[in-house]
Amino acid sequence: MADTELGTHEWWESYKETVNGDPEMEVRGHDKFSENFYVEIGDERVLLEMDGGEVENLVPNPTMNHQWSFGVEGDRETWEEFVQETPPAFNHEIIASHYRTAVRNEDGHLQLTGDNKRIFQHLRAFQRTLDLMRVAHNDGGS
Repeated sequence: MADTELGTHEWWESYKETVNGDPEMEVRGHDKFSENFYVEIGDERVLLEMDGGEVENLVPNPTMNHQWSFGVEGDRETWEEFVQETPPAFNHEIIASHYRTAVRNEDGHLQLTGDNKRIFQHLRAFQRTLDLMRVAHNDGGS
């Protein structure tokens, strides 16, 4: 497990390095995944400005002057489950988690927001980006 707490500045910087150094992300997102999206962990929101499959900038607490296409939200406990090296069922990947929230109206899962078309146009790269949160959190595990 990472020495830094999920969602701290140090954690996000480590995560950025993980995404930008990931060979699979280079294949999935190279020259294609340039959509900005946010991750909301409890009351804290961070905007990820993506450029060609790399995290170009991390913007804590984005304002109306920033733009994004979509986001993913959840309480801290849900995100902590998501980044576990072996996460529990339905919090192991974004679509399964979103389904539990949006369709089954269950608590304790992640929820997608924003432009669904953009989400699904970039789903594999977006999923890989989120999965790399688990890698960064577990010091390269998973």
